[in-house]
This record gives sequence, C-alpha cells and structure tokens, in this order.
Amino acid sequence: MRRGEMGLGDEMNLLLQRPEETFRLRGANVLAVQSPRAVESTEGRAFDVVLFGLTPAAAAAARAISLARLPFRVGRLPVAGEAQPMEVNDLTLSDTKPFNVSRNHFAIERGPDGVQVRDRGSYVGTIVNGVQIGGHRHVATVPLAVGENEIVAGTPRSPFRFRVVVALRQLSST
Repeated sequence: MRRGEMGLGDEMNLLLQRPEETFRLRGANVLAVQSPRAVESTEGRAFDVVLFGLTPAAAAAARAISLARLPFRVGRLPVAGEAQPMEVNDLTLSDTKPFNVSRNHFAIERGPDGVQVRDRGSYVGTIVNGVQIGGHRHVATVPLAVGENEIVAGTPRSPFRFRVVVALRQLSST
C-alpha cells in the first residue's frame, strides 16, 4: 500500500490518529477527501463519520471516505436525456436500468441527536440497518447508531451497500 492510501482494515484507526491529513483514496469517483475535523452536533458532542463501500459496485465509487462536511449527498449519475440532480451529490454512483439508485437518493446529515440518514425522495427507498425508509418519492429519516451501520441504496438486491462508521468524540473545553 502506498503512502496516503487506506485499506479497509486500518482506515478508522488511521482517521482517528491523523485527523488533519488528506488521504488518497482508491475509487473511480473519489480521488482525495479531507478527513474530518469535528462534525458538530448538540450538547457539545462531535462525530467522525466514515463511509465504506461493501459491495464491488459501492467500493468502486467509495472504498473509504471520511465525511468532512455534512450533509453528504449520494445519488445516481444521470443518463442521457435526464436532468441533473436537484442538489449536487458528493458521491455519484453509476447504475444501469432498471435503476437501484435515484439521482437524489440519500444523505448522511446532522440531526437533533447525532447523525442520521435521510432518503431524499428516491423511488425505491433506502435500507438503513435493516429498516426500509423512503421509497415512492417519500422523504424519511432514521438515526445512525454510534459504531457500525449499514446503508443499502435501493432494494435488498441492490449492488450498492455501504458501511457507515460513526465515532463519538468529546470536544475539548479550550
């Protein structure tokens, strides 16, 4: 492994040890992502959030991404004749018909009690830790747990499965 590249086994330890660096990531759509400073939340809490592609299709787009800013939006690359997404996506997935991923699919964002996933009105929905949210263009949110979480963009058969690790960090009082 070359300096600056992250493997799946050590990315979270590396993130927590060196939060100020920019890491070079493998993946077709992401070349480098600034690892996070604190992602602010309520009650003096902060979170480090890292997204990993679990399946080959997801890993091709996002082997390991430290989410420096939230919201972090995920959606499909438009095909010929389709309009661009309503909001700019931070991670764009290549999908083919029949689509698993909508152009405006899901977002990882701050919520009142921490970090949450919001289905952005996708057609087939998003599965978060086994719970289906959204679908048929309805917007819905679900909180993420501190620790490991799984997000599936689309149906249970979707090739776009991600692990999201949320680490709680206490802010210094200085």
